[in-house]
Amino acid sequence: MHLTDAHAGNAIRLPAYPKRSAERLGDILLRHKLVQPSHILQALQRQQYQNARIGEILRAHGAVSDRDLLFALSEQTMLPTVDLDREPPDPDLLVEIAPEECLRLSFVPWRTRGISWVIAVSDPQKLAEVSELVEKHCASFSFVLTSRTDIEKFVAGASSDHLSARANTICPARYSARNWRGKRPLLLGLAILTILTAITYYYPEAAFGTLLTWVLVALICNTTFKIICLTAYFHRKRRKPIKRERPQKMPKVSVLIPLLRESDILDRLIARMERLNYPVELLEICLVYEASDTETAEHLARHPLPRQFKAIEVPVNDLQTKPRAMNYALDFCQGDIIGVFDAEDAPEPNQIFAVVEHLASAPDDVASVQCALDYYNARTNWLSRCFAIEYAILFRVILHGLDVLKLPIPLGGTSVYFRRDILEQIGRWDAHNVTEDADLGMRMKRLGYRCEMVESTTYEEANFRLGPWVRQRSRWLKGFMMTWMTHLGRPKALYRDLGPVGFVIFNVLFLGTMTAFATAPIVLPLWLLTFGIDLPFYNLLSPLFLGAMVAAFVMTELILLLLGYVATEGANHRHLRSFLPTMIFYWPIGCLAAYKAIFELFTRPSFWDKTAHGINDADYLSEISRLTSRKLPKTWNFLA
Repeated sequence: MHLTDAHAGNAIRLPAYPKRSAERLGDILLRHKLVQPSHILQALQRQQYQNARIGEILRAHGAVSDRDLLFALSEQTMLPTVDLDREPPDPDLLVEIAPEECLRLSFVPWRTRGISWVIAVSDPQKLAEVSELVEKHCASFSFVLTSRTDIEKFVAGASSDHLSARANTICPARYSARNWRGKRPLLLGLAILTILTAITYYYPEAAFGTLLTWVLVALICNTTFKIICLTAYFHRKRRKPIKRERPQKMPKVSVLIPLLRESDILDRLIARMERLNYPVELLEICLVYEASDTETAEHLARHPLPRQFKAIEVPVNDLQTKPRAMNYALDFCQGDIIGVFDAEDAPEPNQIFAVVEHLASAPDDVASVQCALDYYNARTNWLSRCFAIEYAILFRVILHGLDVLKLPIPLGGTSVYFRRDILEQIGRWDAHNVTEDADLGMRMKRLGYRCEMVESTTYEEANFRLGPWVRQRSRWLKGFMMTWMTHLGRPKALYRDLGPVGFVIFNVLFLGTMTAFATAPIVLPLWLLTFGIDLPFYNLLSPLFLGAMVAAFVMTELILLLLGYVATEGANHRHLRSFLPTMIFYWPIGCLAAYKAIFELFTRPSFWDKTAHGINDADYLSEISRLTSRKLPKTWNFLA
């Protein structure tokens, strides 16, 4: 057999490699007594419904070692094996081929023999694809076998600069916030501050009136938006659920978990991820950590990982953000579906089943699915309870309403899953945006794709301390403004991509949210006006305008109460209902985060104000176990 039979008309023919043995891999392993017959039978049964090879299944379940599997593959393909640690590849050859292609097809140019290349591969079934790529650089080549782990290790070391730079810029420039750096934001911020100060000084009444008008418009828009989402949510509850069935061949799923100084929670995180029911041969859990994070690196070095886990080290760079780390790590993933978790997450064990079923039957334009987020430590104090109510409103009502209306959804930063091919097509994450999730939701919609909600929940640790809560919220709001400015930089294109309704929703989601938090000190006095208390400046407004302000404010608060009541109707949330009236004191705290976000938007736009995890999750282990206990769906009982 020739690797280039399809190119038989070419002047140069690639060399033939030895014919593949007719003997099956399992038979070779049995003949050499490298595996038990019962393990082969079990692997064959699993292979009937999995997009996995027999060797991958055996290795994932510990039935065969990596070394023995490579030996059997060598005998089957009649290709020699090499150890890249003992005999490393020639790094000069890697310059000829994009490292990301080497990782995608799991190969690396190893050595030269005269004018020929020797290519080290880990997957014999990809020889044709590798040949098609390599023949553009070399007319003659042959193959040897090695392990995927060795290939990834070599490419990561030899091409770290290239892969690191690619992670920073893979998002298309027109959708990226990477131009919002250097002195430009600071100079622009100073100019805006100067202009606003001058206007306020010389025309205080006009400035105050304009500001209140903007607040009124924002109140009306935000409230209308929530009413629309609530109406769509009730419509969703009334409609008949879509019947979903598992795919004939289950896909491989890779989960990215970015880490930064998470050694305290790492062991508990691994234990929670091990509870995921998805077959280990189809599940790849990637612990992604920064090279500068010696704390996490040392912990991983001391504790061997289970088979379905792998550690990916991200090279040091001036830019240190979660989306950059995920962009880098994605090249080292093999999954057809890519998920994202945070370090403190506790997902329901059957979550990936729900995701796989949903995507298997979803329309082609569904690029991702979002699971609900909730808190396992909501009962810690008042702040954590209010935080839980806010999340319930967002993930159990608002996002479901947007899903029904097929409007752009600001994705959550965790428990969101993507079709790998579409994620690559749209440019992955923007490494320079500190709310990469919400930004990606908008970009997907602009490029003709959308997200749907999945009936599965991941439980997180709520920020129950004021300082960390403000820092986390300020990062979210800063990213919202970065997303708003980036996409609105070309307003005509944004309007064309999203349509009139989508364009309005986009502005309400991002600019409206920031306005709601930033203007809280201006809106709060309206409570006093409702009781007939006179206030300076407010008395300067016309009675009609003032009445509209008060009415809009009262309507906003009533709608928020209704949203909270609806969102907390579930058994796990009813204990929060008694705290709904106190939310009037919770929302204004966000103004502190809004001011910090505005300041950092112009002074430290790419600064990632990290949230500390694992503060009190150990106190809620029994609650986590209770919340994440769910039986296997009937359609997946064959795995039980």
